[in-house]
Amino acid sequence: MNSANTPLILDGETLDPGSLVHAVVFKRPVVLSDEAWQRISVSRAIVDGIVDSGQAAYGVTTGVGSQKDFVVSSEAVSNYNERLIKAHATRVPGPTLKPETVRAALIYMVNAYGRGFSGVSEDLVRLLLKRINTGEMPEIDASGSVGASDLVPLAQIAHWLLSSDEAKACGLPRAKEALSLINSNAISLACGAEQLVEAERLLTTFDLSAAIALEGFRGNLTALSEQANAAHRRKGQAKSAGAMRRILTNSVLWQAGEPRFLQDPLSFRCASQVHGATWEVLTHAMNVWTVELNTVHDNPIIDVDSHCAISHGNMDSTGMTLAIDSLRQALAKVCDLAGERLHKQQWTAFSGLPTGLSEEGSAIGGVQFLNLGHIAASLIASAKIWAPPHLLISVGQLADGVEDTAGYALHAVHDLGRVVDAAWKIVAVELIISVWAILRRRVGKGSLGEGVRGVVERLHPMLPIHTEGEDVFRLAPIMDLVRSGELLSLSGQK
Repeated sequence: MNSANTPLILDGETLDPGSLVHAVVFKRPVVLSDEAWQRISVSRAIVDGIVDSGQAAYGVTTGVGSQKDFVVSSEAVSNYNERLIKAHATRVPGPTLKPETVRAALIYMVNAYGRGFSGVSEDLVRLLLKRINTGEMPEIDASGSVGASDLVPLAQIAHWLLSSDEAKACGLPRAKEALSLINSNAISLACGAEQLVEAERLLTTFDLSAAIALEGFRGNLTALSEQANAAHRRKGQAKSAGAMRRILTNSVLWQAGEPRFLQDPLSFRCASQVHGATWEVLTHAMNVWTVELNTVHDNPIIDVDSHCAISHGNMDSTGMTLAIDSLRQALAKVCDLAGERLHKQQWTAFSGLPTGLSEEGSAIGGVQFLNLGHIAASLIASAKIWAPPHLLISVGQLADGVEDTAGYALHAVHDLGRVVDAAWKIVAVELIISVWAILRRRVGKGSLGEGVRGVVERLHPMLPIHTEGEDVFRLAPIMDLVRSGELLSLSGQK
């Protein structure tokens, strides 16, 4: 990964979720490649030629959507583009996007324009780059898209961008530029990239949590063994099981006679299978996002060979939504298994410990006394509510029936964000309960896996063991710690 001071060079070909998020988080400068500038110049000249000739070209010399059959004269082009943006920039009360998300969307837009299919002017791209590198981001609504271009929030961005004196001095917007600014899935891609990069850390943390749960449960590690994994060809499972084996290096549970059961419940035994399937879904989603981050969505494209504007449906977000729908479901399944494990840690019939990990013969104490199981169950229920697929929800008939299908990508990524947020809290609760079980069993540090020891030492002082109910237990500090990635570093996973 490049350092924060190294410019991110956009060439229309190589942007990926990791580099996009890194550029936004560390405020890396962003530049466009020389070849991209040349492509922008060539395609803009074609747009100017279309306007001068008066030929019919969708969104260039005509209206858009259901008004596509109405001509826009060359004299009215600038006014039409301004009004098109303002007309689509309707404000909707409700949640707004983070400034980082808006900046990420602008970076995608410049990258797409650099491919030379949009026909925007060099002046517009320079203005975008200046705002990316030096400007404060505007407050933009997080809603208003059905996944056939993020029209409403992008129009709000365009209105902010073009309301400046600098834009007016350059004569912006010009022909087609309004349509290019609003007709893409830039917001969905920006939100999705953030969630995908975070999901990588989250799933790595679930691998850690499952490994520590095995220590707390005194589980049988043979299900993670190289012999067990050699019998299949699941790359994700091999990745997850390998990570857990590394965390559990030199645990006494690898020794014969140390595990309590010959065979553990499936939520323990199948953790690497479920996590592995989720790793594969996440990898697919990352690949989809990388393709889309280097894809031109705005309609029409400018074809250099024929000097024509060609209408298309590249703004369709079905592939994006399919990938995110699958990932939400997979993560909800991971949360479900964590819920089963954390409850069985407290369940005497399975754990062999007093109910709720309380002290012997005590009516108070333990994690059950703190209601952690109920909190986890509520969060798991929320994750499952947000997990079902969005793709097949009917869009109805928009724009007089012209827009009769949509992909719902922005809805899909917003709900992925909700699942990811709930999952961080769930994995934190599982870690708390597993460490509590380890301490309750009085397992010596040297008996634990090498990647478990530092995590137990870090969490132990944060747990109200023996003081349950004396004060309100606040989960926020532990959840913040888990989300920070510090525990991954302590376990050797980062």
